[in-house]
Amino acid sequence: MREPRYSILADIRDAIERAKRGKLALYWQRAIQREYHCKKVAPAEQQAYEQLQSVLSEVPQWSDEEELRSGMEEIGGGVRFCHFWTDHDSMVQLTEDCNGKYSTAYVLDTETTPDVRKAAALQAQKELADCMQAWGVSLLDAPVPEQMKYASLAEAASHLMQVLNNPEHITG
Repeated sequence: MREPRYSILADIRDAIERAKRGKLALYWQRAIQREYHCKKVAPAEQQAYEQLQSVLSEVPQWSDEEELRSGMEEIGGGVRFCHFWTDHDSMVQLTEDCNGKYSTAYVLDTETTPDVRKAAALQAQKELADCMQAWGVSLLDAPVPEQMKYASLAEAASHLMQVLNNPEHITG
């Protein structure tokens, strides 16, 4: 029995609807583009992709940061720190949920050179250090393990700073 062939048509159609409202952030544009170019597409997928490109050329889209902030506000949380790179698929973020728990997320694009990854990590560390100073939060001396949620901003920020010390091991 043959497995059904994956179609990205539904994803492209969803992207078209979001793009018409100006709410298809660059991250999602790139994700659709990667999916589209990594497979043999059917005529309907090609037509939908071309329609998406047309909408994107006509309607300004919100940024990845705007999308993250909107999503966090919808669930009663907030963004404490984020940086999305526009020249490669990398991002770093520290968010707070509606219960006052903190989460970190980070991706350094593996398609870039090690030097680009290091530069991205250093830039994020500098920006995070500036935020930590503004928050009045000190870097913790002991290593902070990766967790789903952190009870304190200091734990989450310290974990993120420690991860960025070793950019060659960040895969997502």
